[in-house]
Amino acid sequence: MSARPGVGLPGTVTMREAERLAAEAESAGASSVWVADVRREPYLASAAALRATTRVTVGIDVAVAFSRSPAVTAQAAWDLAGYGSGRFVLGLGSQVGPTLLSRFGVELDRPAARMRDYVRAVRACWDAYRKGHGRYEGEFYTIRQPIFSPGADDPWPDTPIYVAGVNPVMTAVAGEVADGFAAHMFCTPTYLDRILRPALARGATRAKREAPPVLVPLVVGRDRASLALQMTTYTVPAYRRVLDESGLREEADAILAAIADRRRSEAARIIEEHCLDQLGVAVLDDLAERVRHWSTHADAIGLTVPWYGLDRDAQIALFRDVLRALEGM
Repeated sequence: MSARPGVGLPGTVTMREAERLAAEAESAGASSVWVADVRREPYLASAAALRATTRVTVGIDVAVAFSRSPAVTAQAAWDLAGYGSGRFVLGLGSQVGPTLLSRFGVELDRPAARMRDYVRAVRACWDAYRKGHGRYEGEFYTIRQPIFSPGADDPWPDTPIYVAGVNPVMTAVAGEVADGFAAHMFCTPTYLDRILRPALARGATRAKREAPPVLVPLVVGRDRASLALQMTTYTVPAYRRVLDESGLREEADAILAAIADRRRSEAARIIEEHCLDQLGVAVLDDLAERVRHWSTHADAIGLTVPWYGLDRDAQIALFRDVLRALEGM
């Protein structure tokens, strides 16, 4: 990894706050500014970040794909690419099934195959926008009239698509169709090197292309306890393979049992004592060292702050401390 780390805006920031913080991130020397899809509308927040900056890449890491049709996503991303003069990156993720249902009221099957078709549908819409005509018919999505108002947008900036994944099946899809892979912070170097990179390579081989670069987010906290608490939110059955493959099977059993019994503080203690040093986290005082450690495994790094257990003011204050640390790196 050669570029300086990017930064992820706190998930609770308003559009006006996104403007201010994105401008501060650019001034601090961040290579990119990433927007999350956890509270605010990520496409609007991305527009705010693009408006306030002139050099940095602005991307979504990541938008929940299946809560929006591919045509809606294509429209928003296309306009942001034009607005930012080619500085926008579209990141897409599936979100785990129970959260997708409880948060958006959406149920679906075969998320990996659906993501493949989704990305192809988005690109087909972009091709239609550029040419002024086109359609898409895929396994899950059929878009017969992506051009509703006649006319072609050409020239227009290209938009990279990053696909997020935790399991190797979705990761292989990213290797097949994406321009970048957005890893999860609930990841270890062992899992990334032994499971995810080979899966990316398999997908890329299917498509007869090179494997895409890997973006790894690091959650930066003031202390280990707050980081461990954040990691409890990601310790779900769908993600336990990360721990299993990293020699932490017994710890995964204990953490999941504690969470099921509503003993979250006990789960956080186990994570802090046995798992935290392997996961994508960094204590603020040790940030430079953690970035160096992960740089041997990732192609790009984004620094973000916890959203669990911190109110908006605390998140913004910590974000600004991360920027100060970044300036000194």
